Amino acid sequence: MSMKTEMARFSARLKKADKKMALELDQPPRGTGTLTQERFTKKVRVKAWNVDGFPGVTINGSYSKAAHILMLPGGAYSLEPSKRYREIAEYFAIEKQVKVTMPSCPLAPEYTALDVHRYLVRVYSWLTAEYPEDDFFVFGDFSGGGLALSFLQELRDMGNLPMPVRTAVVSPWLDIALNNPKIKIMKKTDPILPVEELKEAGARYRGPLEPDHPFVSPLYGNWDHLGQILIFSGTDEILTPDCELLAEKAGKLKGTEIIYKKGAKMIHDWILIPCKETDATFELIFTFFLEEALGF
Repeated sequence: MSMKTEMARFSARLKKADKKMALELDQPPRGTGTLTQERFTKKVRVKAWNVDGFPGVTINGSYSKAAHILMLPGGAYSLEPSKRYREIAEYFAIEKQVKVTMPSCPLAPEYTALDVHRYLVRVYSWLTAEYPEDDFFVFGDFSGGGLALSFLQELRDMGNLPMPVRTAVVSPWLDIALNNPKIKIMKKTDPILPVEELKEAGARYRGPLEPDHPFVSPLYGNWDHLGQILIFSGTDEILTPDCELLAEKAGKLKGTEIIYKKGAKMIHDWILIPCKETDATFELIFTFFLEEALGF
């Protein structure tokens, strides 16, 4: 583990990051403007758009490949994307020369999962029509990872839109109710995620849906015929027990290949820390997305 990740763990405990997140989930801040066009570096071209009253951006560098990432940031389905997600999108666009689209999904408690899924289908329909030559990939983090995996199941069932070529998720929220009994044990090592407040936020997000509905808890959905999926989680976060449950299903699935990688001593959302572990994770993701010889 690098010094930066160790310091991030120490800082999270010192500053009581879990308590801070709990407060934000209780009264989610709005209007941060993180994804407004003027906030992006001048090194990328930014196309701002609006679908159903919700804005989004598509960015690219100077010589983009015909590859396009639909990026779904985390935030417990309630928080607007942080500055770091914008920086990650810029890194993808500049260093890897792919297009990146980040939608501003409807957020709880103002909206529920049904609103989010309707919106995301509309966004993806527009994207695949607007960029017909592009290969699409999905990248999601935390709640964005859970949404990505729910969305895959929805796309397969719809059958009228192209499936993404491959999907990669980090620390996905797989069970909205966080029912896995091992989570109680993991709370001791996770300095960031407040379990009880997340359960409340999850209940607001799912709205009228049952807790095991695949729109909010992809763990309980049908995992056949979803293509290739790369999943990361850290050994020291509460979301890992459900990732392990999913990995146990991998050998029994039809038309789905799951590759699960566990980061030793990694805390939740280590990809939001600029460090060597984050760099290595992104390199693995792009190898998985864009190279024929995966080498895993």
